[in-house]
Amino acid sequence: MTVDYVAAARRHIRDAHLLQHAGRLANAGQLFGICVECGLKSLLVRGGAPVDGTGNLMQPFREHLPLLGTLVTGLMTLPDGRAASTLQSRLPNLASLANWKIDHRYWSESAIPLSGSLQAWEWAALEMDALLDDAAAGGVL
Repeated sequence: MTVDYVAAARRHIRDAHLLQHAGRLANAGQLFGICVECGLKSLLVRGGAPVDGTGNLMQPFREHLPLLGTLVTGLMTLPDGRAASTLQSRLPNLASLANWKIDHRYWSESAIPLSGSLQAWEWAALEMDALLDDAAAGGVL
């Protein structure tokens, strides 16, 4: 098994949009968060965070959102071709994932905070997707 966080992020955002358009909002929301999580992990790996033999992040970064976002936000300065920018400036909706939980996959759909959150989770995923595009175009990833 070889971990590829960028490919995983891309797969999850595509599937999230398919589910969203099919009215499967709870699972779409789950995948939007996973997209952001995979994107953050790809940036950590690129930044030299420790990985195991398969490329999977090791502690302290083997976490899920929102904790992963808290750990990463203060650490990351991203080269973006012209100047360095902070992760927060490139992902302004990252904070919207504060109420997203990996454990939503176990919850009933009515318990997941989709109202008012799903759109912000999608924006965060779209921001991550654009950041990954820019990083790939700039030779960072």
